[in-house]
Amino acid sequence: MNHAAPALLANEADPGGRGELGFRANWAAHAVWALLAILVFAPTISWLWHRWTMDVWHDVHGMFIPFVLAYFIYKALRRDPVVDAEQSAWGFLFLVPGLAMIVLDSAIRTQLLAAFGMVVCLPGLSLLILGSRRTRNLLFVWVLAFFMLPIPAAFIGEFILLLRRITAAGSEHVIALLGVPVVREDTTLFMPNTTMAIVDGCSGFSVLYASVALALVFAYVNSSWPRRVVTLAVAFPIAIGCNVVRCTLLGLLAQRWGSRVVDTAIHPLSGMLTFTAAAALLTYLATAGMRKPAT
Repeated sequence: MNHAAPALLANEADPGGRGELGFRANWAAHAVWALLAILVFAPTISWLWHRWTMDVWHDVHGMFIPFVLAYFIYKALRRDPVVDAEQSAWGFLFLVPGLAMIVLDSAIRTQLLAAFGMVVCLPGLSLLILGSRRTRNLLFVWVLAFFMLPIPAAFIGEFILLLRRITAAGSEHVIALLGVPVVREDTTLFMPNTTMAIVDGCSGFSVLYASVALALVFAYVNSSWPRRVVTLAVAFPIAIGCNVVRCTLLGLLAQRWGSRVVDTAIHPLSGMLTFTAAAALLTYLATAGMRKPAT
């Protein structure tokens, strides 16, 4: 059943009276919910901000996710401006376990559990405030919200090791092609004047995590399924390729001026440039496909 038309007719029939009062009452209730949510989530948001700004190797992309979520929510509400939001009590199925995680984390203090609980609460709040119809329309938003969370190293240790080996092997081949003698032992590169170890921070996982999140956004706004698949498929090679280039350049600089180069501002700057290059390449490939009309 479409409830949008009756709600709009009701608003037109009483443009300055009860419709306006109902609108104000609805948004006043929404403001109370939002204020309570901010108070409950404030410690978790503070911890997430600290993680995002710790350094360039830890989930820097997370600080941009809330702005992307806010944009998609704004666009969705603009497309569906009906005041009668059909609030759904099913929201408590998300809100109760999410709040339970936050309460539990206040005792065990992992911080990450509270952050996960906060994200679980978001669709619950949406059901209670915006209603089931709008919540369904915002399904992608609630999925994307998980990408602002750091992933525990214990869950991805083997994958990070694999990325380290891929990066080391790629850098070895490029350095050798440039005429510099290099020998690789697992994730360590030996050159005549320096030795460079590809550690967890140099694995490229952070760049890959950010690239996948960005690829999901582009795939979501793209209207063509083939281009969506291509956008998601190129995220991995772009992220790993950019990281191999970064490690290769650092290795060549260390070979020329010594390993102390890694201890300078060049090292974190290279990480920032890697994020920027991967995002620029992914943006170009995704938007180049969107310029042509979908077939």
